[in-house]
Amino acid sequence: MATSPRRVALNVSSFALLLALAKGVVGFATGSIALLSSALDSAGDTLASFANFIFLTIAAKPPDAGHHFGHGKAEHLAALLQGTIILGSAVLLGAHAIERIRTPVPIESSTIAIGVMVVSIFATVAITSYLRRHSSESTALQADSLHYTSDIVSNLATIGALLLVRFTGNPLFDSILGVSVACWIGWNSLYLIWNAANDLMDRALPDADVAAIIEAIERAHPAITGFRDLRTRRAAGVRFVDFELLIDSRVSFEQAHEVTELVKERIRDAFPSVIINAHAEPVCVTATAAASATAPSR
Repeated sequence: MATSPRRVALNVSSFALLLALAKGVVGFATGSIALLSSALDSAGDTLASFANFIFLTIAAKPPDAGHHFGHGKAEHLAALLQGTIILGSAVLLGAHAIERIRTPVPIESSTIAIGVMVVSIFATVAITSYLRRHSSESTALQADSLHYTSDIVSNLATIGALLLVRFTGNPLFDSILGVSVACWIGWNSLYLIWNAANDLMDRALPDADVAAIIEAIERAHPAITGFRDLRTRRAAGVRFVDFELLIDSRVSFEQAHEVTELVKERIRDAFPSVIINAHAEPVCVTATAAASATAPSR
């Protein structure tokens, strides 16, 4: 049985919490700003993943009297919130690292800190792999997967900082790498915010998905002369497709209905999670060329 996106989000938030606690304890014990910054990042991961769980629970609710189209956009709100939390963490981290550049603080027991970060990298790789296996139809989980991928890079940078401090004795490297990690996290958070905002504004499906829909329409039946006003969007892993299906006017009403249902079936074959609103419009065969010329309207 497939694991639900809600369960995945809850599991990931638990893993992230354990990582944040481990890094925080060692970070305070060693005084490493890089390790503390990584702990802060993991704490943000915990909040973001748990927020995913809450919003995915809302998104899974069926349509009701006040939400005729369901609650799917709650998933995109989760991605937007996640990006905002991560951006805030990056700003705090950057400010702390800059302060340490002004007033360097000695770092002790860097060997322990390096060991914690190595373990953290392996754990983060496992979390990322877990998310990728279950995020194909979830925008919120895809955002989480991208974020944890950036964590791997930031953890590697943290190890680099600790090694440089250990071999040079200069704690400035730790702060400089802390600023670099903050910039990396901030950039990825802005990327998440941008994508989530686009999804909330009903961004059209990717070109590859639209092409598959067009192919399903055009190859479904010889009576189809084209289509127009194709509109697409996505929410909570469900694709929404609206269009007018142009059918030869010599076809009977019953046959036109059957052709329309056939087109819907072909689209569902390509995308199992899809809601289709298709209206059959009779056209004269002499108008086929003109209709086809305007068909790829998106």
